[in-house]
Amino acid sequence: MAGTLPRPKRKSTKSKPEVAPEEVLYTDTDRSGDTLDLELASLCPNPFNKREKKGVPELAATIKEVGLLQNIAHITAEVWLATYPETRDQITAPNVILFGEHRWLACQELGWETIPSVLRDDKVEDARLITLIENLRRAQLSPLEEAEHYQALREAGLSYEQIAEKVGETANGAVSKGTIWKRVKLLELAPEVQQALRNGTLKVSAAEKAQQLDHEDQQAYLGLVRGGTRPAEAQAQILARQRQGDAAEEECAVSNGNGDEQQSSEAGGAEGASTGNGASPAPPAQRKPKQTKKAPTRDKHEDDRRAAAAARDISCRALLESTDVTNPSNGDLVLSVLTAAVLAPQQQSAAQQRAFTWLKGIASHGLEAADAATYFTAVQDSHDEAAQRLAAFAAALAAAELRTGARRQSWGTRERNYVRVLQKYADYKPQTEWERAQLGLVAAGGAQ
Repeated sequence: MAGTLPRPKRKSTKSKPEVAPEEVLYTDTDRSGDTLDLELASLCPNPFNKREKKGVPELAATIKEVGLLQNIAHITAEVWLATYPETRDQITAPNVILFGEHRWLACQELGWETIPSVLRDDKVEDARLITLIENLRRAQLSPLEEAEHYQALREAGLSYEQIAEKVGETANGAVSKGTIWKRVKLLELAPEVQQALRNGTLKVSAAEKAQQLDHEDQQAYLGLVRGGTRPAEAQAQILARQRQGDAAEEECAVSNGNGDEQQSSEAGGAEGASTGNGASPAPPAQRKPKQTKKAPTRDKHEDDRRAAAAARDISCRALLESTDVTNPSNGDLVLSVLTAAVLAPQQQSAAQQRAFTWLKGIASHGLEAADAATYFTAVQDSHDEAAQRLAAFAAALAAAELRTGARRQSWGTRERNYVRVLQKYADYKPQTEWERAQLGLVAAGGAQ
């Protein structure tokens, strides 16, 4: 019996893999992620780094003792300038430091010739953001340096919400859009106030209280704070002075508009009676002396309430400018504010006026209107859904604030809930003892 014939071998239809030649596998081209030893002179500072160059000698001593624990990162000048041509005058070397400038300076002090650096050409689009995050995580940015970084990101097209989302966790905790808004507004303070903040003689919380004042009043506020007045009390004094000035102007206008006419009319009438009849005019009736109105009894917490209302006003502006009301992720915030407004008494006209003032102040009302009534009518008649939502949000916020500001006695649940919305979404921090007591943050005796 014949044995089993072997089966013929089948030829594979798959093509053999091509082996790349050696010059393809091993090239001299540097790729993003590679660590290179670069000469210190081949690097130049990052134009977006606003951080002060301090602490370099101490860092050099540490590096000398323990070595360089973290490499720096760089982007080639060619790639950098293709994305940021406006910085051409500041690029003085073949490579731009992405982060690690202090380490680079420290190594210069130590006399190093080269430094290990990671090539990050792939991150050039995010250079501004990476520079900010790196500095924030090292917790070495001053408030104004932080503000300049945020402002640069705003100018690059990012919203306050996007910046807050991208920055995320920092060395000081999560950054809210309210905090970012307040930081950016520091750049609008009077030069003297900014300088005091920069040199550390004014705290950032005190500087934020000056944001509602014009530059002249900011200087007066700074003088009071430097003289030992509490920031909240100093702000209340300036605001009270403004109200007194407004009241004096109104009283003067009324007096000039009516008083002279009345005297002239009386004099003319008396003269006419004497000329027309030839008889002596009757003696004028004696007027009763004007009774001076008693000044209302001053509430010992009045200054605290006014200061708290001024601080909340700033937080309301922050919410309006930093909140995208068309973004579904802000639904909880919008609903919270609308709820507070619905539960407030009807103050539609006053609320619209306050809302219009806010929107006009942050240049977000979007329509040319001379007054609140015209603006809200135009918004209602428009087909701009975003403008309508923003106007409704602003009016609701104003209604809740007007109710809270009008309460002279202790707050109820509605007022507390409204202020907690500002705390949660606008990074509002109650400053006065009276307001903290209303929120249950301090005991009646002032204990924390």
